[in-house]
Amino acid sequence: MSIEWYRAYHGMPYDPKLRVIARRTDQPMAVVVAVWACVLDAASQHDPRGKINLDPEEVAVIQDIEFEVAKAIIQEFHNKGMLDDDNHLTAWDKRQHTTSTERSQKFRDKKKQDAAAGNTAQQQKTASGSGKQDATAKSTKKDTEQRRADAEQSRLDSEAESDSDQKEDSKQNKNRGRAEKKEPEKEKQKKSGENILDQMLEIWNTEVQEKLTKGHKAVLTAKRKEQLTCRWIEDFAEDIRAWQYYCEIIAASDFCMGRIEGKDWTIDLTWAISSSEHVVKILEGGFSGKRHPAPPPPCHEPLLQTGWDHVLACFTNKYGKSACQSWLSVTEVVGTEICHDKTFVIINCPTRFIQEWLTKHYQSDLDLWWGEHSYQSRRISGIHLKIKEITK
Repeated sequence: MSIEWYRAYHGMPYDPKLRVIARRTDQPMAVVVAVWACVLDAASQHDPRGKINLDPEEVAVIQDIEFEVAKAIIQEFHNKGMLDDDNHLTAWDKRQHTTSTERSQKFRDKKKQDAAAGNTAQQQKTASGSGKQDATAKSTKKDTEQRRADAEQSRLDSEAESDSDQKEDSKQNKNRGRAEKKEPEKEKQKKSGENILDQMLEIWNTEVQEKLTKGHKAVLTAKRKEQLTCRWIEDFAEDIRAWQYYCEIIAASDFCMGRIEGKDWTIDLTWAISSSEHVVKILEGGFSGKRHPAPPPPCHEPLLQTGWDHVLACFTNKYGKSACQSWLSVTEVVGTEICHDKTFVIINCPTRFIQEWLTKHYQSDLDLWWGEHSYQSRRISGIHLKIKEITK
């Protein structure tokens, strides 16, 4: 089976437009060129060719880059006019053959031109030396050349006639490829779901089970996996922070932990996840007298949530959970701001005292931990601690 091709073009690895996009997205040129290669490939496979229907997430996975980076680079292709509003490559028709038949026709025309030029040269040579050549030999040579030309024409015609069959085969192969690709995606999703359940179990064992029965850990049976999956989707909105807080509330409840004299009952994982009603009772304070631990500090910018979770984990590991709850539970991440061409995360503090305490004792660490993350493809340089404005 023949391979379908598309044209790259001279200068693509150092295309000035791609260099501009690399500068705008703050990414290496190699990353931008790799994403552009994905765009060209997608345009070649699209029917009609020259238009893309490309998922930035797939590009990110294939090229091993962040989703936001792939999305930003593709958007810059639009901004620079390399892609129009209909996702069509603006220079596609200039640089590519529309169909394989057109490619064959162009090759055929070139062969005819070469053959005509060769025949003209031969005729001129024959005319200049006609007194030295035999008429019969001349006719035989001409017949031989004609047979060769006919054979070449027949081969090209056969190639053109088979284009439609090859195209159909290619479509079938692509469909099979997509079907085969779905299976690994399903496996990937399944594995991701199992990883989430493992994380939830680890949090339960750390926050609750270790305090109930030291040295003993809860395990995930098939029934518990089913129940935990339901709670994860229906009650905790697939937010690991919500599950962490739920476990912290249970650990703070004297009743749930069996610390009330005369009450011979302690909670276990099966009871905690068996129904939404049980989750509601815990969250509403039905077993703790509504004396809940401080909730996790809020983050009002979704694109910063992963970075904030990382910072909180680092803070807890270095200074302890109580210090984290004392100083960061009352703060909130509200967004970012650009200062001297650098990106800073804005964290609101309820009082000037907390702002000054965090600045004096913890800002260097907070700057360091936030600096390991980016926002909209821009590396975060640190934080700006501000006093929350109270609206009347």
